Formats: sequence, structure tokens, C-alpha cells
Amino acid sequence: MGNKSSINDKLEYSRVAIYNAHDDEIIRARFAPFGFDENRHLANKQLFQESNDLILKNEQENAEWKLASEAFNETLGSSRKKLRRIRQSLKFWYDADTPEAVEMGLYNSKISKYADFKKIAQNFYSVLLSKEEVLAKLVPFGYTAESILADSEEVNSLDQLRNKREQESGDAQYATKERNAKLDELDECVSEMVRLARLIFRDDESQYLEKLGITSRS
Repeated sequence: MGNKSSINDKLEYSRVAIYNAHDDEIIRARFAPFGFDENRHLANKQLFQESNDLILKNEQENAEWKLASEAFNETLGSSRKKLRRIRQSLKFWYDADTPEAVEMGLYNSKISKYADFKKIAQNFYSVLLSKEEVLAKLVPFGYTAESILADSEEVNSLDQLRNKREQESGDAQYATKERNAKLDELDECVSEMVRLARLIFRDDESQYLEKLGITSRS
């Protein structure tokens, strides 16, 4: 299916055709010999409503996926920035070959991938929080044990946020498939009505085509 605008246009086109085929007495009477009884008209209206409901559901699922993605991306960006700054501060005190730097992985720069970043960050904060003498070196830069612990907990929350994003992505994809299948069913239903209407209403009866939302052919 296309974008939101085209989907809404198709939905409105379907609504006009389905509801006017039932609600207009003349159209309903002319459709009747072709199997369009009351039950079929009501089933078509139900199909339209189900399609509309699934469109709304799909929009909601996509909105939830977007929020989950933004939450993960913002937290990851924040964690990366905080880790970079605190590492820069510690590099003032510790060269690459010092035991503290090695244990904390202070100069490990392979953190482009998420998995690498999480592993390095968790090890860094775990070691750092266990070393009071290293924590003391950060006080002049405005850090406290509490603020560093909060940074560590932010890193630890990333997996949960990432899993939430993946779950919402899966839900959104399923909702899109569900919506598209129902819209295909609706399109088939309306296409049949349009074909029939073009055969029934000709020449001076083109106003009934217009009432069904069908452009009459010259």
C-alpha cells in the first residue's frame, strides 16, 4: 500500500461506494439481482469498518515504534557523550600504559558498534566505581560517585530500551501486514461493485455512478 494520503483516499472512495450502494434505494434495488442482499451490504460495511480500524491500529503501532526508537537513540547518544567526556577527563591523569587505564579500557577506541560500546562502557563504569582513588581524580571535573553511578545505570538501561524498540518494530510490521491484507480484501470488494455499476448504469444514469464515487466514462 502507498502512503497515508493515498490509503485515506482509497478508504474514502470505498466508504462512498459501499454506503451509497446500500443507502440509496435505487442503487440498492438495481444491485439486488446480483446477490447484493441486506446481509451482503452489511458485511461490506463491516469490512469497511474493519479496514478503518486496522489503519488506525497501524498508525498507533508506528507511533509507538517511533517513540521507542527515539527513546533508545537519545539514551544511547547521551551515554556515548557522557562516556567520551569522562574518559577525556581521566586521560588527563592516566597515560595509556598505566594499570588503571588498562583495567578500565580507557584508551579502547573500538566502540562504533552498539555491542562494543555497551561492553566497554559497562566494564569502564564497573572498574571505575570500585576505585575510590580514581573517583577522587574526577571530583575537580565536577563528577561525584552518585553522578557516575547514574551514568552507569543509564548504560545498563540500554538493552531494555533496545528490546522495546525491536518489539515495537515487530508489532508495527505485523500491523502493516494485517492492514494491507484487509485493504486488499476491501479493494477487491469495491472493484466488483464498480464493475457491476458500470454495467448497470449507462448513458443517462451516470448520476448513479457519481453517487457511488465512480468517474463515468465518456
